[in-house]
Amino acid sequence: MVDNKDAQPLTATDFTPLKSKAKKRGTRPSAALLFTTAFTVVALVILIFLFAARAIILRLEPATAVVDISGLSFHIGDNYLLLRGEHQLSAEAPGYFPLNKTIEVGDQATQEIDVELQPLPGNLLINASLSDIKVFIDDQLAGTVPGTLEGISRGAHKLEFKKYRYFPLRQEVQIEGLGKTQAIDISLQPAWGHIDFTSDPTAAELYIDDRLIGTTPISAEVLETGSRLTLKASGYKTLQQQVTVKAGSKAQHPLIEMIVADGRLSINSSPAGASITIDQQFSGVTPLTVDVVPFKKHQVELFLEGYLKASRSMQVEPEQRAQLSVDLRPNIGTVQLTVSPADAVVKVDGKLYSSSSKTGSQTLSLNAKPHSISAEKPGYQTKSMSVTPRPAHQQALTINLLTLQQAYWASRPPQINSSVGINLKLFRPDPQQPFMLGAPRRQPGRRANEAERSVALQRPFYLATHETTNAQYRQWKEQHSSTAIKGQTLDMNDQPVAKVSWEDAALFCNWLSRKEGLAPFYNVEQGRVVSVNWDASGYRLPTEAEWAWAAKIDLRSKSHIFPWSNDLFPPLKINDNYADKSASAFLTFTLPNYNDQYPVSAVVGSFKANSKGLYEMSGNVAEWVNDYFDIRPRRGEPQLDPRGPQQGNKHVIRGASWALASRTELRLSYRDSGNDGRIDLGFRIARYVDKPGSDL
Repeated sequence: MVDNKDAQPLTATDFTPLKSKAKKRGTRPSAALLFTTAFTVVALVILIFLFAARAIILRLEPATAVVDISGLSFHIGDNYLLLRGEHQLSAEAPGYFPLNKTIEVGDQATQEIDVELQPLPGNLLINASLSDIKVFIDDQLAGTVPGTLEGISRGAHKLEFKKYRYFPLRQEVQIEGLGKTQAIDISLQPAWGHIDFTSDPTAAELYIDDRLIGTTPISAEVLETGSRLTLKASGYKTLQQQVTVKAGSKAQHPLIEMIVADGRLSINSSPAGASITIDQQFSGVTPLTVDVVPFKKHQVELFLEGYLKASRSMQVEPEQRAQLSVDLRPNIGTVQLTVSPADAVVKVDGKLYSSSSKTGSQTLSLNAKPHSISAEKPGYQTKSMSVTPRPAHQQALTINLLTLQQAYWASRPPQINSSVGINLKLFRPDPQQPFMLGAPRRQPGRRANEAERSVALQRPFYLATHETTNAQYRQWKEQHSSTAIKGQTLDMNDQPVAKVSWEDAALFCNWLSRKEGLAPFYNVEQGRVVSVNWDASGYRLPTEAEWAWAAKIDLRSKSHIFPWSNDLFPPLKINDNYADKSASAFLTFTLPNYNDQYPVSAVVGSFKANSKGLYEMSGNVAEWVNDYFDIRPRRGEPQLDPRGPQQGNKHVIRGASWALASRTELRLSYRDSGNDGRIDLGFRIARYVDKPGSDL
């Protein structure tokens, strides 16, 4: 514990801040110092502004215009000091439209800007002693005077004053504008004189410029510039003409002799449309209303094809409205009509011939004019013929209707010729006549891939009468060569093309289809056939069933083993181009005692056609068909229009060739398979007539 006996007592100490003490000593800044500081700042701002500002010279029109510019600026005479950038300028002057515009101050030290105010329009007070004077300013109607015309633009204007019965007045006026009103005095000069008019008959109504003046005899004002005179009197034609007289003068017009008015004749006929002649002059067709000379008999004649001429005499009074109605009499001829089938409905000009709806053969009594006669019956194609009956002469007309099926096939050509010269023949197989595709087991030479199956063809098709030639194929592939063997060429233009793969044969068909605007049969992706379009009517290879039917089924639906007339082997006569003695030098197997004179392929069409008109179906070159190769047998009902398997590794080859000679190969049922070309393998083309289901 500390002993505090000797401690001094605490006393208050002065802790006032020094600053407070200084204030008490009077240290506040003087007014002079503050003024100096402010002046320095202002001077500095002015110096900065003067350094950054640009001189602008305003060219004012008018020079007295008062200008105001937004933002900080200095105005010295016509010069302004402005900072760079956009400024709003407004200008006003008495007599001018106010102006407001944006000006752009750029980097240039000095710039000149035009400030031009547009003057206000002026007014024109026109004094005249006449009223309702039309005034035109610069060829535009501006109103009527006397009075004030307002809002006329400053400058020279062409004025024209017009009033009926007075000469026009033209003059030029300089408009001061600036909102001022000017005044001019005008005076128009009279433009009329007087003419005395008389007429025969008298008391005719006289009009001058469509204003009724009175009845003749009468004196009327007429303009020197010309007036239109109209004279009307009951029973007379209205007369119109131009008249003129010198202003301020008087004249006598010659007697006006009016012409008696025409009558009006309305002519009708039944039937309408008859040609009309009046006094042998063509006047029109009925119904017709025409003016005719009064007090005279007129010969009116009516003509209509198929009707007798009608003649009438007519006379009318002036301004009379007369009517003439004529029932024309038919000019009848007869047509003896023979129709097959007998119950077909007969129509004449699109309508049933009689209300009794008589059908079939009959005698028609018709007007002597062209008629359309038609016969129709459900299930048959309607047929129409045109005939013109001759009165007093009976004519005979025969109409034989075709069934829809007959009409359909009548419209399809029996042969067509492609754009590369390939001729194709139309075939319509009977689906009620099935045949066997393949060969029976016990047929000599039969191969295992010739299993029999019953097929029938229904869909009509075109098939080429000849094999495709080198020349025809080279229109697609110009550089193609069918090559040669032992010095024997296969490359002549008229020889069948060979060394062609199945795919190239199909692509040739597509090329030919596109060339002729047909839908391609083969669907191609990246240059390869991937599928077929059975709805397409473009060119294609024949199906195996079509080829077999065309090759071995004759016109009596009989099937043949060989292409010759009997079923004996070898052939006794030259029938087609096979491996013969002429090819024995380079072929190991040939037909003995057979010489067709062609060691290799022959010119197409060199041998006799088969019963269907098709050449070299059994020789010359073997032929590609469309089907994939398959050997599976099939039983049951006949297969209709078979298309072969949907997929496979090889395609079917049909027919013998110049390189084949065995019993097996010369049979019409012989079939082979492959994909690549051979020197004895070509093709012929086919195509459908229409889409499935459209054939009848």
